[in-house]
Amino acid sequence: MARTKIDPTTPLYAMVGAGDLAVERARTVAADVQAWLGTLQKVDFRGAAVDMQTRLSRDLEPSVVLEQIDDLADRGKHLVERIRRQQATRTTAQAGRTTVAKAKTARTQTGKAASESASSTSAAAKTATKSARKTASTAKRNAKSTSTSARKTASAASKATGDAASKVGN
Repeated sequence: MARTKIDPTTPLYAMVGAGDLAVERARTVAADVQAWLGTLQKVDFRGAAVDMQTRLSRDLEPSVVLEQIDDLADRGKHLVERIRRQQATRTTAQAGRTTVAKAKTARTQTGKAASESASSTSAAAKTATKSARKTASTAKRNAKSTSTSARKTASAASKATGDAASKVGN
């Protein structure tokens, strides 16, 4: 089946799939090396070289390469979907949205505090000071809330990364 068009996400998914496959193979390499060392003395190196050349020429045909890319892309897409569905990823995304909302609130409150302080300077000094303290307190509280939310988001992101890493190569 010849393709004329490649989906724009295919290369990304193929790279993720290749990474996943590499991790899976790396986990089994120790056992393979032990088995290979045991059979090394029995190997016909000339025959193995001819077999490898035949295999490489077959594996490098365009149709085989495209099929392998599709297989890797499917593997990568499956891994990305698994990571997106995990609870830690969802928690991180929600924490990020909360942090953004709190940052916007802090920015708005700080702007209001500055605006109110500037406009009230023409009024009595006592009233301006009281108003400035009140609005500055609100802005400070919102900034602290944003900082706490950002810290929680970073913690959730760290957990999500750990959970995603455990899924790679499985």
